[in-house]
Amino acid sequence: MVKDTPILGQGTTSSNITDVSVDDNSDYRGIYQIPVSVPILQTGATTISLQAFVEEDGIASNLLPYPFYTEYVVKNVNLRPEKLDTINPVFYYNSGITKFAWPTGDFESSDKVLVTNSQNTANAYITSVKDSVFEGLRCYEVDMTAGQIFYAYSYIPFAPPASDVVWLEMNYKTDVPMDVGALFTDPTGANAPTSEFISGVNPTSTWKKVYINIGPELQYFNQYSIFQIYFQANASGNAHILIDNLKLLYLE
Repeated sequence: MVKDTPILGQGTTSSNITDVSVDDNSDYRGIYQIPVSVPILQTGATTISLQAFVEEDGIASNLLPYPFYTEYVVKNVNLRPEKLDTINPVFYYNSGITKFAWPTGDFESSDKVLVTNSQNTANAYITSVKDSVFEGLRCYEVDMTAGQIFYAYSYIPFAPPASDVVWLEMNYKTDVPMDVGALFTDPTGANAPTSEFISGVNPTSTWKKVYINIGPELQYFNQYSIFQIYFQANASGNAHILIDNLKLLYLE
């Protein structure tokens, strides 16, 4: 049996690993939604390898192996007929290849993570109210009334890497749909600033984790030398948005 008990490091241990691929002695057995019981015909000492899969942009039909997690390997599992072995995989960020664009995105320190401009008419701030915070002591909160617009973007600009492997991780809880996109800027002035919608999240009354693939958009807008991530929402009545644990990950 395979269960998901990830400890990922780099701040939060929060994850949303929905599926794993299973290999036994390097023989591929398929992709399974966890928890799951996987029939394996091998007997005796067997190496079991698991690769974490996530829902790209929170869409269940878009399963992809997450490129930043290490493979979980258990060697010499003594498999016997009609015996159930339980594996609790622990997936870590692959420190040898994974890069983080921002030093922190958990809102715990005094470092700026998100900033607003004149487009924002909502009340956006960092809160330490216990009932609002996902984990730790602080998170980002937005209070909205009818007709207000929430618009914020990442404080630290980032230069797109040569690789198209760039993902955004986020914990969120929101009463209204929220868009996530990229704000492109060319410091030379050769290209006018532009923004591009990438994905979005739907209202949820509980905290959720999403993995958003932004690499393809960055490749399409490769004439711009820097970009920032933006968040946008509109309210038709009173609404609240909570955001925590923003991570922008990439491969060089």
